[in-house]
Amino acid sequence: MLNGIGVFQLASTRMSYETAGLRVVARNIANADTPGFRGTAVVPFAETMRRQHQDGGDFSAKATRAGHTAAAGRSSDGGLRTEPADVLEEAPNGNTVTLEDEMIQAARLRGGHALAAVTFEKNLELMRMAVTAQG
Repeated sequence: MLNGIGVFQLASTRMSYETAGLRVVARNIANADTPGFRGTAVVPFAETMRRQHQDGGDFSAKATRAGHTAAAGRSSDGGLRTEPADVLEEAPNGNTVTLEDEMIQAARLRGGHALAAVTFEKNLELMRMAVTAQG
């Protein structure tokens, strides 16, 4: 119901983006000691939104297989666009994950999720006040 309203759609999309980004970080951290593992990084949200707009503005969930339902059809990263992580130094075993960089990325993603959640919550409060004429 609320996703038809722009601010709620944007906040919901941002929360989904940040959650999917944390999955990417978790996958990188889980493979930090895997020889030859190449870490990935999420494409920034503004860039993701710009690309989505250019592609026709489709913000729907992406299904990994035709038989999946819309609710369960998200891929493990939520259809998030990733790119190879910038690497300053590669480990001797070929791994490119740096735990410090992953923790910084996780903190940035968590902050973005909190911002989107507060935006959603505050706009919902404004709607409630408008509907009930309180305030």
